[in-house]
Amino acid sequence: MPKKWLLLLLFIILTLSLMTYQSNRQRLLPFQFLSPALNRFHEAKTSLKDSINAPFHRMLLREEENIRLKAEMGKMLQEQQACREIFLENKRLREILALKEKEHKYIATARVIGRSTDQWSNTLILDKGSSAGIAKDMIAVTEKGLAGKIAGVSDSYSYLLLVGDINFSVAVRLQENRTEGVVSGTGFRKCQLKYIPYEEEVKKDDIIITSGLDMLFPHGIPVGYVSKVNKKDIGFFQDIEALPYVDTSKIEIVAIIHKE
Repeated sequence: MPKKWLLLLLFIILTLSLMTYQSNRQRLLPFQFLSPALNRFHEAKTSLKDSINAPFHRMLLREEENIRLKAEMGKMLQEQQACREIFLENKRLREILALKEKEHKYIATARVIGRSTDQWSNTLILDKGSSAGIAKDMIAVTEKGLAGKIAGVSDSYSYLLLVGDINFSVAVRLQENRTEGVVSGTGFRKCQLKYIPYEEEVKKDDIIITSGLDMLFPHGIPVGYVSKVNKKDIGFFQDIEALPYVDTSKIEIVAIIHKE
């Protein structure tokens, strides 16, 4: 047999053997059986890609974890705030209800449900009225002191005239030197302490309490303190500003009492 036919026969046999092996095993990539280095290159490329992407994956995982933790923290803060609000309200209620033990003239505890829209009127609407025993001219106090008096009543509601109202006044005395006067509202936060004789010594921060001489307010209720004294003007009485203890813009609950 000529040499060239022998080579052709060997080539055919080798080709058929490879095809049979390929069909029995798995499909090979072109030249894969000739170039094992291609596999190593592919593995190296995959490994390099994974090593490059790994920090980004970790970063994404940390970001997702941070978002989850922030959401949980926000929920915990909301729950904590809600618990604190309940705690503070219970504290206010305990302090106000303590007046019931001190004052036999305690009538009821009422919650503020509205405010007057008139800028010159300092009036609150309370959620209890005559059905709860509240009547006109009864006194409203908080744990800090005098808040005002009841100006009007319906069956289920009542109207509280605040200390700062221009129509409000109460007989008072200075706790230290016992000088008597009248605190009147101005329509603003500060009030006026009137009818204090010029010769009386009045100091800033002197405490003001109800005197009970007006036959309406019980004596000894804290009203406020002296915030400013002006003795420059010559006259019979001093010009004195008083700041109420009760910030009427923050009142939520009041106790209603009545002078015996």
